[in-house]
Amino acid sequence: MSGGVYDTINRIFDTFAVTSRSRYVYVYDMAKNISRWSLNAVDYFGLTSEYIYNASAVWESKIHPDDREKYNEYLKQVFVGVKLDPNFEYRARNKNGEYVACSCRGVVIKDYVGKPSFYACSITNKGIINNNDPITLLPNQYEMLNDMRSLKNNKKTYAVLMINFIDFGDVNRRYGYMTGNSVLRALATKLATDGAPIGKAYRGEGTILALISENIDFEPLKRLFIRLKTFSREGITVEGKRVVNELGGGIIIATDFNIDEHSIYTSAKYALNYSKTQKHGNLMVFQNDTAENKSNMSLVNEVRNSVINGYDGFYLEYQPIFSVTDSQLVGMEVFVRWEKEPYGSVSPSEFIPWLEQDPVFYALGNWILETALGEAIEIKRSRKDFYLSVNLAFMQLERSEFRTVLLEILRRTGYPATGLCLELTKSSRQLGMEHLKSQIEFLKSCGLKIGLDASDFADMDLVRHLPIDLINLVPSMTGGMENNITTKYMVEAVTSFAHRLNIKTCFTGIEDEETAKIAKQYPISDMMGYYFGHPCRIEEFKREYL
Repeated sequence: MSGGVYDTINRIFDTFAVTSRSRYVYVYDMAKNISRWSLNAVDYFGLTSEYIYNASAVWESKIHPDDREKYNEYLKQVFVGVKLDPNFEYRARNKNGEYVACSCRGVVIKDYVGKPSFYACSITNKGIINNNDPITLLPNQYEMLNDMRSLKNNKKTYAVLMINFIDFGDVNRRYGYMTGNSVLRALATKLATDGAPIGKAYRGEGTILALISENIDFEPLKRLFIRLKTFSREGITVEGKRVVNELGGGIIIATDFNIDEHSIYTSAKYALNYSKTQKHGNLMVFQNDTAENKSNMSLVNEVRNSVINGYDGFYLEYQPIFSVTDSQLVGMEVFVRWEKEPYGSVSPSEFIPWLEQDPVFYALGNWILETALGEAIEIKRSRKDFYLSVNLAFMQLERSEFRTVLLEILRRTGYPATGLCLELTKSSRQLGMEHLKSQIEFLKSCGLKIGLDASDFADMDLVRHLPIDLINLVPSMTGGMENNITTKYMVEAVTSFAHRLNIKTCFTGIEDEETAKIAKQYPISDMMGYYFGHPCRIEEFKREYL
């Protein structure tokens, strides 16, 4: 990478690197959105390589969420020539998940007409910041990951108990955030005090609390969880208010030292989420010394590392969508696939539910979106009414910076927003309605369509609050309708409801002619399923359907 388009960036980099050996150095090419980083920075921050494409988004993902807005504003001002304090500080995440305080000094290099072209910067690492959470006073997620890493490196088995309120948003809505923080602090204190004889308590992200115990007999952890659940159920008193809420909990037993701490943490979150959504808060226990769970965690570990290593093994397939009225191709839905030895081709149903709990899923979701738009742009240019359907990850909707990332992806790919339908899945219901509504209204203002996977009547409640353009009837709602009068009436109610609101409906999962005929009896607009075409890679899609 030493010649051609990299000549200029390399010359600038070498100039700064010579005088900045004790610091991290990078040079950013504004026009190409490429940066070159010193090798010590690549190693310390876990960057993919010395040369980073899509540089602005990659580095921004490393910056602490609370610092991103001021970081972007600082760069914006610097790039247009405003003179600011050259010593700007923010927090950035290293490869171990720790946030470190960084001080940066940068200079804008202009071209011959005075237009800013490059930004050269040296970063000073000011050391790991305080890893205690200010609300609960517990060690935070990064301290927890450090301790898990230390246990793994020292070949010590351990257990993780992870707990969370089933609906903490309700506490904040009813009593306010200050009371919510006090409730969380009270539960954290109870966890730390009652759990002290068997382990160390932490705060994870959001309102997750956890305890690590080197005693892998999970009976003491189960008894601790029951006490915490009773404590919360009977009501936590804050300033005269008795706040009642249910807890969910998951336990993971870590005995395989080949699986890293991030994958163990993700598996614990999966167990917790399963408790909250599938077991009504009852404790969910996973052990990685059982054949099935060890296989699952090993797979999560491998898939997670694939995301970090440039999405190695991932590829996309597309399934055609046809119009009911004239059977013409109107769109396609994207599906992510992963294939790597010795696992072979792995169905997304085997890793997505686990990976959804991991921060890397945000990056994967953005990669899926950008790759799909890039592969679909040729079709869109030749078919004006064609649309691409992409599932939105929970973490994309959760993060406010996704708005900027999305706009940048649309700009880079040149794909028109009006031809993109972003679909809400069941996990989106975990978000608070106000935040979800704000995100969806922004997406709509950009011209995008919003889809909704409807698996039951509960999903339809989102239509009351959000501007939905398309409802997908999935097989869990429509399956067996030929022999079940209740299912028939459900489908009739949903399709009629959508039709009256001028919302399109797509009947998915159609595998035979009989189901296709039944689907056409309802006021639907589109159809999709194996009967019309299997998911395939983009080149095969073009040969088969265009």
